[in-house]
Amino acid sequence: MANTKKPVKNSKQVKPVVEQITRKNKTIYNLLLKVIIVGAVVISILVFTDSKGFFNPDYSNDHTRRKWNAFYEFTKHQPVDVVLVGNSHLYTGMSPENLSNALGASSFILASPGTTMTDAYFCLKEAIEVYKPKIAVVETYTMNNYVNHDLKAGGLSDQFKSFSARKNIPQKLSSTPLLFKSDNYLPAWSNTIRNHSFIFNDKNQINKNIQLMKEKEPEKHGLYLGRYIRFTSGIEDSTLLKYNKPGFIANDYSKHLASEEAKKYLQKTIKICKDNNIKLVFLTLPMYYRHVHNYEAYKNDMKLAMSDEQQNWLDLQLPYDTTAFTPACFENTVGENQHMTYYGSRVAAYKLANFIKSKFPGVLTDRYADVKWKQIFYASDGYFENYSPEKDGVSQVLLQNKEISTGIVLKEMILVPTEGSKKLILKIDKKNTQPMYGKSMKVIAQSVYNGQQVMIEIQVNCNLSYDPSLHYVFESEPLNPEITIQGIAGISLL
Repeated sequence: MANTKKPVKNSKQVKPVVEQITRKNKTIYNLLLKVIIVGAVVISILVFTDSKGFFNPDYSNDHTRRKWNAFYEFTKHQPVDVVLVGNSHLYTGMSPENLSNALGASSFILASPGTTMTDAYFCLKEAIEVYKPKIAVVETYTMNNYVNHDLKAGGLSDQFKSFSARKNIPQKLSSTPLLFKSDNYLPAWSNTIRNHSFIFNDKNQINKNIQLMKEKEPEKHGLYLGRYIRFTSGIEDSTLLKYNKPGFIANDYSKHLASEEAKKYLQKTIKICKDNNIKLVFLTLPMYYRHVHNYEAYKNDMKLAMSDEQQNWLDLQLPYDTTAFTPACFENTVGENQHMTYYGSRVAAYKLANFIKSKFPGVLTDRYADVKWKQIFYASDGYFENYSPEKDGVSQVLLQNKEISTGIVLKEMILVPTEGSKKLILKIDKKNTQPMYGKSMKVIAQSVYNGQQVMIEIQVNCNLSYDPSLHYVFESEPLNPEITIQGIAGISLL
């Protein structure tokens, strides 16, 4: 039988092979070590430059970052009862101060320009972990025909901004692959990578950031709940004429039907609220009714996406309240993306407050009796329109519980500070009272002016932008600061 045993190599044959393998392994090891060292150096540089903020964008008007900073700070001292998430339509179109005062609760807007339903979901998820609210409000303009991984230029920049402002590192890590495609992971996490072009095209910003390192960031005082007042005047007559042009269409809503991704994250939002026992409200803030076309197609699509939650949808676009949402409520533009004005944000706040009260009675704790809450919100926008002033040395209660005429009961007349002066506020009980919207009244006040006793007439008008559930609000223009009101001689309806 033939011997098939392989010949054994002697040590002189094996040694060169071993040396060759050793050299190869050493080369690989050295290469890996160099890669690790270079990687560590690069990462260290990125961490250092990011921590120092050399390549930060201009934060002077970054209200998204300010919102998250303020939210984390606010929740250290006070519960947040209502959290609102969305995009620029929300933070320009909703007054959280008036919403809070109308509800007797704390409301906070966490919104960022141009963001999607996907981003809104992750913002809400982080907000819940910081402090679980009782009610979550999701603005529906985030429901659009988008795919987050396909966002381009402006949309991607907006997504970077919102992502960067969030603070929960584990949640940001888990959401990164869902918000961005792999090419954008590093830019999402690093301002240095995202803005390295500053070296070539914006050295002034780098120099500004270096200067800011030497200075302490100034503290922003006063109540801040996430609102951004961008537009203070409404649609002008010359702009309104443009709607009369034959075939003119400003915003065709049928082009904005929700993508599958939007619907998916809407359902995830519904689920996270149910899992945390949070009441969910969907909110559509309006554009001027002549600005919008084919809205019915969008509304029907939204109803299907919301399924059983559509009963908790406050749609202010359709049906549209022409009495409340006048041209004064909207940005002076016929561009597709029309926002609301400061005035309109107050109108919308009371619409939402009354909706929440009717849909979820007893869910929110009335914090008006809470001294800490009152200290935070006292004299904020909408406080005096909803509550009586304290003995603060400035405000006055002039009359209470007086019948002006048959069926019209004055709950309260107060004199409160405004714009370096004072104004009269009258609160007319809504119970058993005919609608007072658009009405005016005349107040005859016993006053002192230039050391002389005089009787002055003050006209007060029903202010449609303040609409508490229990009374109508009438207000005067700011009064002459040299006039001192001592008493009320008469009140009559004009």
